Amino acid sequence: MAVTWGMTVWLARMIWMALSGWVVSCLTIADEIAGSLRTGDIGPFNVG
Repeated sequence: MAVTWGMTVWLARMIWMALSGWVVSCLTIADEIAGSLRTGDIGPFNVG
């Protein structure tokens, strides 16, 4: 069963939008955590 180019492009575009949204969310959260660590709002994480 063949898939048309239009469907292939649409699927690639949907996957790209989902992944780019995920990356932007992760970077935004990391930036907020880094800013809070710099200003002293939160301390270092104690693990263990």
